Amino acid sequence: MKRAERLITDMLRQIATRDVVVLDDLGGSPRRLAALTYIAVQYGFRYEGTNRLGQTLQVRLVRDPRPEARERSTAALGRLAAGRAPGMRPGTLKPLPDVAPVVNLLRARIEFDALDEDLDLRRKAVFMTASAALMAVVLIPAGWRASLAASATMAAVFAVFLRLESARKDRLARRLRSAGRSVTGRTARGSLPKRRH
Repeated sequence: MKRAERLITDMLRQIATRDVVVLDDLGGSPRRLAALTYIAVQYGFRYEGTNRLGQTLQVRLVRDPRPEARERSTAALGRLAAGRAPGMRPGTLKPLPDVAPVVNLLRARIEFDALDEDLDLRRKAVFMTASAALMAVVLIPAGWRASLAASATMAAVFAVFLRLESARKDRLARRLRSAGRSVTGRTARGSLPKRRH
């Protein structure tokens, strides 16, 4: 059995017996988790949130009590009987072209929530500044110029890293806001990130 088929089978076992499902991806792949989340949504679940535990991403799904979710679940069971996961190419977690935009939006939501769950930027900035200062102290025996150059380079790299992470999070937030509604059916005010000023 291929990895994708195994992941789908494991998830289907969970959704058959539980009202709350937690999907783990040890490699931290939002793409795989978004595809699995899309399938779970077709079986009457909704996306609840994402946590990061080291390199592992965890997506939490809960059973959706709305009638339209039950209708989706009934239709998905018919497709499962035909031997394919709803919205995916057979035997893979690659979305079909008509559902790819929805899966991509789920992926953006998962990435945003994973970044939001991460250490905040101020704590990262303090850690990185302390690391650059420590580098300067460690290299003092090599000379003050080498020490200063190494710590300045390290600080510049860290600053670029923090700026790129902040820009990525802002880009994901804009994309989610522009979608207007989350794929789980909740209103944008209740589920999408607010614009920061």
